[in-house]
Amino acid sequence: MAKKVEKEDVRFVDYSKNIEGAILQVKKDGVKLKHKIHNVALSIVTAWGKGQIKDQVPADYFNALMDAAGYHAKPLGRWIELKLKGKLAFSDVTDKWYVMADAKANADTFKACRDEPFWEVSPPPKFEPMDFQAMLYALLDKNAKASSPEAIEKRKAKGIEDKLIPLDQVRKMKELLAQG
Repeated sequence: MAKKVEKEDVRFVDYSKNIEGAILQVKKDGVKLKHKIHNVALSIVTAWGKGQIKDQVPADYFNALMDAAGYHAKPLGRWIELKLKGKLAFSDVTDKWYVMADAKANADTFKACRDEPFWEVSPPPKFEPMDFQAMLYALLDKNAKASSPEAIEKRKAKGIEDKLIPLDQVRKMKELLAQG
């Protein structure tokens, strides 16, 4: 039987009277969350190095932290990959981290992890809005090139038949895009 996943309830809170303050609070909370994730990761490394956790337990904790990290999971995973190389490895089969045979953490491991937080190892990409109009122009240009008699003959020789937009309709579409 499939496990029922509870949907997280989101309740609306109106910040319209102090939007700037709310934005500053989000920034502050985001910084706190990054630092908390980093400190928990360092605590796992510390406990592992002191022998308080053994066997596959450090990997289990890192897997749980990745699940809890949400949007920070990808940069955290990259940080684990780089900072704990030779100690932890990722299994594509199970989608989980595991401790490699006889791997141990020590003070040097802790220092390397402490001195470069996960958000510096793998910073988030800059947001670039999608330009759908440019994408549509590119598709129409690709269609126009594929409509040439030489291109059609090459595809027919390979046994490929495409449905292409007639060139007069492509021209009309480009005119409409230019107007809008």
